[in-house]
Amino acid sequence: MTHHVGGKTLKGLSFLFSQLPKSEKWLHMLTMTWVLFQLGTSFGMHVHADTTEVQLTWIDKSHMYGGLGLLVVATLFFIIVLNRRSMADLYPWVSGDFKSIKEDIGSLFKWHLPEPRAGGLAATVEGLGLLALLLAVFTGTLWFGFFTFGSAIAPDFLSIHKTAVGAIEAYIYGHGLFALLHLLTWWQSK
Repeated sequence: MTHHVGGKTLKGLSFLFSQLPKSEKWLHMLTMTWVLFQLGTSFGMHVHADTTEVQLTWIDKSHMYGGLGLLVVATLFFIIVLNRRSMADLYPWVSGDFKSIKEDIGSLFKWHLPEPRAGGLAATVEGLGLLALLLAVFTGTLWFGFFTFGSAIAPDFLSIHKTAVGAIEAYIYGHGLFALLHLLTWWQSK
C-alpha cells in the first residue's frame, strides 16, 4: 500500500510540472530549494542596522553569499520563464486586462480550482512571485554592497530587503498551498 501511495505521489508531482520544459523544471526545483535555504539561514541571522562586519557569524555569511548565488539563479529563472511566456501572460494587469483573473477568482468562490492559463490568476501570481523573488535578491545584493563599503544607506536597504523577503515568504506559502490543492484535485480524479 505504501509503495502504491508513494508511486501515485510521484506521478502527481510529475503532473504538477507536466507543462514545463525540462530545464525549467530543474531551475524551478533549484530556485525553490535555494530560496528555502535562504529562508532557513535567515532565521539564524542577527544582522541589524548597527551590525559590523566583525560581528557576522558563519550563518550570516552563508546567507549573504548564498543570496549572491541566488541572484544569478533567480535572474536566469526569470529570463527563461519570460522567454516561454509573454509579459501579457504573467502581468495582464499592466495593460488593464483583468478578465481572466476575475473569471478565475469567480471559480474559486464556487469552490472550483481554475486551470492555469495565460493571463489567469495562476499566471499572475507566478509573475508576482517572480517579481517578489527578484526584489528580495536585488535588495539583498544592494544591501550587501552598501554594507561591505560602509555606506550610510546600508540600513535602509536592509529594512527594504527584510520587507521584500516577507513578500516572497507569503508567495511561497500561497504557491505551496495551491500546488497542494492541485495535487489533491489530481489525486481525487485518479
